[in-house]
Amino acid sequence: MAEEGQHLDDWTPLTEEDRTAVLGQLEQMLESPLFRNSKRYPNLLRFLVEQTLAGNESLLRERLLGVTVFHRPPDYDTNQDTVVRLTASEVRKRIAQYYHQPEHAGQLQIDLRPGSYVPVFRPAEPAPLIRPLPGPEEAVDEPAAESSASEEVLPGAQEAGEPQPRLALVPPLRAPAPPPLAVFRGYGRVLAAAVVLLALAAASLFWWHANQAAHAADQQLWAPILHEPGQVRLVIADLSATLGYTPGREPKQAGALLEVLRMGELVNYRDSLALSGIVGFLSRRNKPYMLELSTQATYPDLQRGASVLVGGLDNVWTMRVTGALRYHFIQRPGTYIFAIEDRKHPEQGGWNADLAQAPDHSVEDYAIVARIFDQTTGRPVLVAAGLGANGTAAAAEFLLDPARTAELTAHAPRDWQRLNMEAVIRTQILDNHAGPPHLVACTFW
Repeated sequence: MAEEGQHLDDWTPLTEEDRTAVLGQLEQMLESPLFRNSKRYPNLLRFLVEQTLAGNESLLRERLLGVTVFHRPPDYDTNQDTVVRLTASEVRKRIAQYYHQPEHAGQLQIDLRPGSYVPVFRPAEPAPLIRPLPGPEEAVDEPAAESSASEEVLPGAQEAGEPQPRLALVPPLRAPAPPPLAVFRGYGRVLAAAVVLLALAAASLFWWHANQAAHAADQQLWAPILHEPGQVRLVIADLSATLGYTPGREPKQAGALLEVLRMGELVNYRDSLALSGIVGFLSRRNKPYMLELSTQATYPDLQRGASVLVGGLDNVWTMRVTGALRYHFIQRPGTYIFAIEDRKHPEQGGWNADLAQAPDHSVEDYAIVARIFDQTTGRPVLVAAGLGANGTAAAAEFLLDPARTAELTAHAPRDWQRLNMEAVIRTQILDNHAGPPHLVACTFW
């Protein structure tokens, strides 16, 4: 089956109405305390948004921004004067803090991703239609005989003490018809009860379908791992394997430090949390498993059964498995910027994270979630791997939450249980904690 990739959160303001909405959201953001007490941050964000809406993305380069926004000379040294990078990093942080506040949930989003000066936009979430019910003071309290045809009578709003039809002492040949308002109210009660029952039935049906869809996606994703005979091999990244020479440190000293770290078989705390979630999932399903460091696992080991690889850049097996896939990890030459690149569209630049930044300055992370069947043995391999540790944690959360995995179903072929699958996950970071995972792109083959 041919590959099919989708970018799920891209939105381009094409109409004048869309552009006006973006500019309105920009002004609202710049009026918040996060921006209004500064001069540099609003100036940069305003320029980036306005030029993007005008179609001048070619102007959004570091040197041109330094000259245009910060009035640097045209030949200034961007390596020595990092005003654009530092300001953009702080703008990203403040954007994340702005949308993290509950009162801004659901608003049109303006985002500035690491490694790029071109803003991206996401439309506002539509507000749910809520029709308030009339309060008790609005209920009809006039006698039935005085009500007019134009009055709105709420079902079940009959007041206590309202006159009831009297029984005749001598039965007439034909029973008298009840007053029109009483008939309306009688039918109103029945209609209200029917509406409530239908609403409950619809809600139950919706919940059942949503639950079934989530359960189906969960089964499609995990079934090959759970049904594979034998133990599942859980392979976590061994950080000590990737520690090497540090600039400014003597090689002998770096080697001694490396030996000390290798004695402890170093693993990342958030990788361990992701691993513990997967262990709990397997335990609840009575699936046996074994734990192994990436430096200890061998290819013959992985051929014996199903495997789950936890961790990205520091897990040698993750890098080998994903290296030939459409979405794969790369490092920008001469920098500590790592990215997940789309092999079909490398010109788009991929999804980037600057790992040289302090953890508390990072605003987002990306991860690969993949399920691949080994071409030689047919054994399934599941991957939860972030550019950073927060990305790995978000990838594991995506795999373990049926409501999240159900997002794949909307873009997957029918019965994708035996297909290869790969997806890119995005998470926002605040105070070095990953937020909910969001599906950005996926492909099946």
